[in-house]
Amino acid sequence: MITQILLAAGLSTRMKSPKPLLDFGGRSLLSCLLEECHISAVDEIFVVLGHEKEKILEQVDLSGVHVVVNNQYEDGQTSSLQCAVRDLSPETEAFLNLPVDHPLVTHKEIDSLIEAYQAHKSEAKIFVPECEGVLGRPVLFNSSLAHEVLNLDLKSPTNGIIERYHREIHRVPVTNPYTTKDMDTPDDYRECIKLWNKVGVRDVC
Repeated sequence: MITQILLAAGLSTRMKSPKPLLDFGGRSLLSCLLEECHISAVDEIFVVLGHEKEKILEQVDLSGVHVVVNNQYEDGQTSSLQCAVRDLSPETEAFLNLPVDHPLVTHKEIDSLIEAYQAHKSEAKIFVPECEGVLGRPVLFNSSLAHEVLNLDLKSPTNGIIERYHREIHRVPVTNPYTTKDMDTPDDYRECIKLWNKVGVRDVC
């Protein structure tokens, strides 16, 4: 079983508005990313909620999604990922970590990571999309690294795990140059909207 984890619990402090509910083409960002996940090859989808949980539950259709609530969302992104990892089924063999503020990731990158995992799981534990030498999101982790995630200090991102296991990383070529594009501020959001309108998320690959 391969699980997609979407992190949507953060405070969105610099954005000054909940990132999961930002408008993208008349729909919330979280709804758009969920659609990409639903049409991908993942077996199940986890969404981690925290800040503005009630608003998100009211405005986003989470049918068929396993919702995890991080009551300590103020502790940051690592705490949200840890909440999801604790809830993974024993049958989970790999999980993908995608923060909600990467709006231009599509099902194509997710599927490329899964295909690479199926072909090379005996050789690598971490699978990362790469476009023109730049690494992006989401990152796929073999479930054997779940303990590494759970042992992270709350102030430490998963980059520490990636660095520690750098010899067991498989870089997966993708053609989407926007897998690295995240958004923390209103200016970032406006730039992502321009890209969204220009290329269309389904056409970026």
